[in-house]
Amino acid sequence: MRKSLPVISTAPAGGGGCGTAVTAPAPAGRPALPRWKQRKLRIALVRHHDLCLNTRQISQIQRRAGVLPHLGLGYIHTALKTAGFHNVIQVDTPALGLDSEGLRKLLADFEPDLVGVSTTTPGLPGAVEACQAAKSTGAKVILGGPHAEVYARENLFHESIDYVGVGEGITIMPELAEALEQGEKPEGIRGLVTREHDGGAAPMVNLEDVGWPERTGLPMNNYYSIMAPRPFATMISSRGCPFKCSFCFKQAVDKKSMYRTPEDVVGEMAELQKRYGVKEIMFYDDVFTLHRGRVREICALIGETGLKVRWEAPTRVDLVPVKLLEAMAGAGCVRLRFGIEHGDPDILARMRKESDIAKIERAVTDAHEAGIKGFGYFIVGWLDESLEQFRRTLDLACRIPLDYASFYTATPLPGTPLHTESVAAGRIPADYWDRFVRGEFDARIGYLVPDAQRRAQIAYRRFFLRKEMVKPLVSHMASTGQWRNTLDGLRSLARSTSNTDRDF
Repeated sequence: MRKSLPVISTAPAGGGGCGTAVTAPAPAGRPALPRWKQRKLRIALVRHHDLCLNTRQISQIQRRAGVLPHLGLGYIHTALKTAGFHNVIQVDTPALGLDSEGLRKLLADFEPDLVGVSTTTPGLPGAVEACQAAKSTGAKVILGGPHAEVYARENLFHESIDYVGVGEGITIMPELAEALEQGEKPEGIRGLVTREHDGGAAPMVNLEDVGWPERTGLPMNNYYSIMAPRPFATMISSRGCPFKCSFCFKQAVDKKSMYRTPEDVVGEMAELQKRYGVKEIMFYDDVFTLHRGRVREICALIGETGLKVRWEAPTRVDLVPVKLLEAMAGAGCVRLRFGIEHGDPDILARMRKESDIAKIERAVTDAHEAGIKGFGYFIVGWLDESLEQFRRTLDLACRIPLDYASFYTATPLPGTPLHTESVAAGRIPADYWDRFVRGEFDARIGYLVPDAQRRAQIAYRRFFLRKEMVKPLVSHMASTGQWRNTLDGLRSLARSTSNTDRDF
């Protein structure tokens, strides 16, 4: 019987709350394999290009933003190795520069028995291409990722998909691999959905019990970000977010919070620097400073070990007291990504941000004074956003001491309150995403205001092409070496300037 990974209990109060380690039961009736036996199953883990009709980003930025490692597949790879499966490869086609035919040839050469493909809902068309390429090799195919929870059964409309993983792929994949290797039907695996069986959702795993994500064999030198010097890497130090922003889709595994210990976090940071020469680490937590005491311990440990590496992290404007900012700056934090979202109080309330303009101004200013650069995320084109409300967002972005900003167009993802509200307002078809999943739509979901894309482009131009940004941009390019990507992006924004911009 396979050794089960500890999981974070999802039971209600009284039955083991967040942080309570329990053991997920292994499927009954499976004979144990000798510890020394080398498992033979060949497994490929795939991240394919997005073919994304429903991107929230404008093209001038999206093309130059970079290619970041897929941490989820890395953790699944580690879990598979722990379970004895060593014939495993990760195939990251954006990093390798492979199209669908290139992916098919690579998989045909590898001859996998099982292929796992990860996707988001907007990126499903590209994932289906990957599943078709995998299926052409004769492999069993499982689709997982943030998309799978809302449309688990609907994904099985595609003949190239045999299984859908809902929730924690770290536990689903080893159990599925073991069942296939032993020639059993994979019934009873929690989180696995087939055409005959629904396994619910697999619960959250404590990442510290899994081990660091496997990076061996990845094209580490091919990863880059317009925000960071090369080589760089990504990490997760915590999981889960208790907040309920109306535009954010949450998986079952997002609904509880889990924290890695400072020792484990700093150990991985040191390993990345030593093994790969990483110059900057990008944390991809939901909210890095949710547990502020733990962040202080991480900063103290970085100082004690003498680790010298730049890092950045995402957070909220209401979770960064001045003393914490000072500690983070002293430990190498160079940038904080703030989910600001909007400059109009009414829309902030509708977004359920639990924030206000004063908190935004104070947090960004405090970070700036502590020596940490601020990156602000904004959403424009919100449901029924007026021109005046859009202008308030742009005014706020240009008024506070931000060094960077990103302006996304509001996109009502399935399962979010924004989606429900947009359908009720008649802005989008109620069945858009259902039909999109089945491959019946080849057009983007409608914008919530007619000129949303144009508003995003104008916001980028107004923010980055003002004279106050010359010094921050030169500093950024000098510190990261991202001269070409940054200058190309600025030139592209400048070329797209329209005389009608003044209308905004």
